[in-house]
Amino acid sequence: MGLRLDELFAKVGSFYPLRENFRLTPEVKEKFTEKVKEDPESLGSRKVTQVVRTDGLKLILEDGSWVCYRLSGTEPVVRVCSEARKRAIVNHSAKPRKTECLNKFHGR
Repeated sequence: MGLRLDELFAKVGSFYPLRENFRLTPEVKEKFTEKVKEDPESLGSRKVTQVVRTDGLKLILEDGSWVCYRLSGTEPVVRVCSEARKRAIVNHSAKPRKTECLNKFHGR
């Protein structure tokens, strides 16, 4: 017999996902496409411990949370998915994700 949901959460903990879409101009999309070829060492103040390129650019952070940047094939947007063990960490990461997508690639 399987575990009850509360038993499962007690065993493995919770995960909090977040998905955001950021609209890109053609110029920013071009810069973004070039920039994601690099392996960043940090995201905001958090250290990147692993880079995975299976489906976009996925950054595994030192606390086990992650952020994945993926260009849409049908819209001029970058989809940013992230997940962490605590809701506050996912919400706290929103500013660096937006900065990476918009400001950095606008050349600011």
